[in-house]
Parts: sequence; structure tokens; C-alpha cells
Amino acid sequence: MSLILVQSSLLHFLFCHLSLDGVYCDLSVDGIGTCWPRSAAGELVSRPCPEQFNGIHYNTTNRVYRECQVNGSWAARGNYSQCCPFSLYFLFQRKSKVHYQVAVIINYLGHCISLGALLLAFTLFMRLRSIRCLRNIIHWNLISAFILRNATWFIVQLTMNPAVTEKNQVWCRLVTAGYNYFHVTNFFWMFGEGCYLHTAVVLTYSTDKLRKWMFICIGWGIPFPIIVAWAFGKLYYDNEKCWFGKRAGVYTDYIYQGPMILVLLINFVFLFNIVRILMTKLRASTTSETIQYRKAVKATLVLLPLLGITYMLFFVNPGGEDEVARIVFIYFNSILESFQGFFVSVFYCFLNSEVRSAVRKRWIRWQDRHSIRSRVIRATSLPTSPSRVSFHSIKQSSNL
Repeated sequence: MSLILVQSSLLHFLFCHLSLDGVYCDLSVDGIGTCWPRSAAGELVSRPCPEQFNGIHYNTTNRVYRECQVNGSWAARGNYSQCCPFSLYFLFQRKSKVHYQVAVIINYLGHCISLGALLLAFTLFMRLRSIRCLRNIIHWNLISAFILRNATWFIVQLTMNPAVTEKNQVWCRLVTAGYNYFHVTNFFWMFGEGCYLHTAVVLTYSTDKLRKWMFICIGWGIPFPIIVAWAFGKLYYDNEKCWFGKRAGVYTDYIYQGPMILVLLINFVFLFNIVRILMTKLRASTTSETIQYRKAVKATLVLLPLLGITYMLFFVNPGGEDEVARIVFIYFNSILESFQGFFVSVFYCFLNSEVRSAVRKRWIRWQDRHSIRSRVIRATSLPTSPSRVSFHSIKQSSNL
């Protein structure tokens, strides 16, 4: 044991007394006990945080920094800002863990509520044939895209774990590709909403030229080659961890993120132009079609920024330095991301006056049928049993 201590002391002496050629800062031990070796002038030297100081244990995985100035003298003091006491370090870790767990619960709850609302909206559009027009068919497809995205989100959450991502099997890469494909379709169907509104409001008489297949090609067709190109990029340049995340210096994710940003910007231009026209040309118009356009514009004005803000948050994800900013980001992003499908269902289906009117008519018709059936059942179930007839006959005979 004593031999080991002697060797350790000798190594420490040799390390701290190594000489360097040229201008250098002499070896120095600061007041906290950190040994700063001889270093070249102008060099920023880093050392592990001290294991212990004044009876408090610190996290040694973090670093302390001190500058060797150009004149060969050490800076007055080292930068110990990253050295956290273990108790404080673990407190932050526990807090972050709790917030992440709450965020996971919010995500699952939001996606469940969204999926339920989307399925109800999908069923309404499927059953209410009387309101099928191109505008509502676009709403229906947008809702379908959100359903598929939410469904693949659950598949990702239930199947992906560190063991799976490390193996990087084909099936998990296909799951990631499917999730990203449906993510892109959400944006392109929102782009379809913007295209239709822009054509209907700005180019008033051109909606007759629009066909369903055009929007199907935009919403479902264009995202497919984009995701295929992204998949090839991942396969050749970033083929790891089931294609989640990205390696530093590799920008393959922009293959599908770029078009999403582009359609967002185009939609914002559409909205600006639509609102400008609505404020002038359509203000005095009171036709039912114009009223529907106004409501659709209001819905898009709410949903498009919501979709865009949620997506843009990924580009401003705060770093790990600011604990409060990171926690706010976690909650804000979880709520907006998970409840998107719910908002789409509310604005494009549940608040849609055509849908509500059709549902009301169906309900009144069902009540009428049910009421008629009840009256028929009551009429056909009048008491005519033999016992009553017999009693009536007996009563008549007694009167005679």
C-alpha cells in the first residue's frame, strides 16, 4: 500500500513539474487545491473539478478552467462555475427526471385524446355523405393523416428502446420512416387546405377546375419521394440508432424538414393574401359559401400557426445550461405536439357548421323514427288476451 502511495506522489510531482519551452505559466496550486501544470502562454487549461472541498463532495466529471495569459502568468482565479456539489447535482437530476416523466404522461394523454377525437371526426365525415364536397374531403384527408401519425407515434413509443436502437434493425428503421412520412403528410395536407382556400377566395371562379386527385397527389404523393430520398441519405450517411436523431455534421434530416418549412412559409403567404381579400372583397357578402370560406379561414389561421410554432420549436430547443428554460420547453412542446390532432378535429369537424347541421338532421330523423316505432309498438300491443274477452262476455251475460 505504501509503495502505491509513493508511486502516486511521484507521478503527481512529475506531472506538476513538467517544463515547457518558450513562454509559459509556472506550475500553480490554487486556494482550492487544484494543481495547474506548466502550460503554454495563451492556453486555456482545464482540470477536473475537485473531489472534495470544505467537506463537500463535487461531481468530478465536470471541468474547471483557468487561462494561462500571454505574459506567462495565470489568471487571478479559475472558472469553477460548472462544479456542482453532488447533492445539488443529484437534485437537478431528480427534478429533470420528474419533469420528463410528467411530460411523458402529458404526451400519452394528449395523443390518446387526439386519437379519440380524430377517429370520431373521421367517422362523422365517412357517415355524413350529404356534406361530401371537395373542401370537406380535404378536411377528411387531413384528419386521416393525423390519425396515421398518432398511430405510428404510439408504435414508436411502444417498440423503441435503447436496446432496439443500438441493434438498428430494418423494422425499426421502417417504423421511423413511416412516422416521418405521416409527419410530412400533415404539412402537405395543411398546404392543400391553404391551396384550396387561396383558390376559392382569391381566384373566385377557379374552384370548378380543382379535382380531388390533385390534392391526393399533393397530400399523399409528394411526401413519398421526399421520405425515400431521406431514407437513402440516412442509409449511406447516418445509418444508426434506427434513424432517430442525427450525427454531428450530417444534415440528412433537412431532406424532409426543408420541404416542411417551405410549405409552411407558402401557407403563411396564402393566409396573408386570403385575409387581405376577405377584409375587402368578401366583407359585405353573406352567401352560405362565403360564410363557409370565412370559417375555414379562421380555422386555418388558428391551426397553421399552431402547427408551425410546434415544429419551429425543434429548432430553438434550449440547451442544458438554463434549467427553467428547458423545463418550460418540455411542457410547452409536449402540450402543443400531443394535442394537435384534437385541435384539428375541433376546428375542421366539430365546429364545422355543415357537419353540425347534418348531425342535427340525423339526430332528429332518428328521434322521429324511434318515436313512430314506439307508437306502432304501443298500438300493436293492446291487451287482447282470452282472459279479458272471457271476462267481458261474462259481464254481458250477467247483464242479460
